[in-house]
Amino acid sequence: MAIRAALIGCGKIGQRHLQALVHQNAIELVATVDTNQEQAEAAAVAFDADAFTDTAVMLDKADVDAAVIATPSGLHRDLAIQVMERGKHVMVEKPLALTYHDAKAIVDMAHACKVIAVVTQFNRMLPTVEQLFQAHQEGRLGRIVDASVALRWSRPQSYYDEAPWRGTLGMDGGVLFNQAIHAIDVLLQMMGPVAEVFAYTATLSHQIEAEDSVAGTMRFDSGVLATVAATTCVPKTNLEERLTIVGENGVVVIGPTVNQIETWRVGDDDEDDLRQRLLELPSRPGWQSHHDALKDFADAIAEGNTPRLDAGSALDGIAVIEGLMRSGREGRVVMMSEITGEGV
Repeated sequence: MAIRAALIGCGKIGQRHLQALVHQNAIELVATVDTNQEQAEAAAVAFDADAFTDTAVMLDKADVDAAVIATPSGLHRDLAIQVMERGKHVMVEKPLALTYHDAKAIVDMAHACKVIAVVTQFNRMLPTVEQLFQAHQEGRLGRIVDASVALRWSRPQSYYDEAPWRGTLGMDGGVLFNQAIHAIDVLLQMMGPVAEVFAYTATLSHQIEAEDSVAGTMRFDSGVLATVAATTCVPKTNLEERLTIVGENGVVVIGPTVNQIETWRVGDDDEDDLRQRLLELPSRPGWQSHHDALKDFADAIAEGNTPRLDAGSALDGIAVIEGLMRSGREGRVVMMSEITGEGV
């Protein structure tokens, strides 16, 4: 029997979820919610779903097992908790929340209500990233001694002007929370706990409240250093999204997009052969990653397993980004214990 779900938020990212829902059978969309009535109704039509403008009303009237939250980021915490308090499972669009405190509240509520909560940090499931994870898990890279994230994308002022929440601190969060979070998440899945961070942040090319550029450093408990450079100031088109991992026995660079391997120096592996095998994989339409996330969500609900995109696994990334942003705004090193409250 299909899982009955609601989509909360039918804007641009909600459309990706709708596209993904069309291409699977495990989840049946029975309700849509958006403060814009016309938008909610338009999203509902193809699924013969009921449309609502209020989440509480939807939860009262619709028979749902789960909800997908695709609203502005600053609304994630309250909506997720509202859904879980009714005993429903929840998928939250990235970022899980804009503070560690709010993200932890979602995770804690999921445990308390015995429901599944996931977040769409789906870059972990990309073929390139899975190759990297496998090499790391097999110990073929050796001890990681250096790493970096570089995201340089184009977001014209019109992108921010398109929706009033974009570029705000309370709903968007800035370039790390909105754009670079996927790459940072992948890095942290491999590197272990972060001890402290330092960053410079700036708003250089846009008329927005939040930062559009960040240059930062993370020092891990292991002593390893990693850097992050992120901006949405590139003119015309995206330049790169690179993840570099340097191990004592191997080097991997994913880039200039997350679907490409730029460098693969791992054991006796043939770099060109690996690239060719990745090229021969079926092309990934824009909705594919959301489809993968929905499948992970549905499988976990049906089988009672811990999902790969479990919300708890995103907490470290939220804490690190919050720390980097605080460092840039306050001009000082920020200890992770200040963000998480652990070890204080």
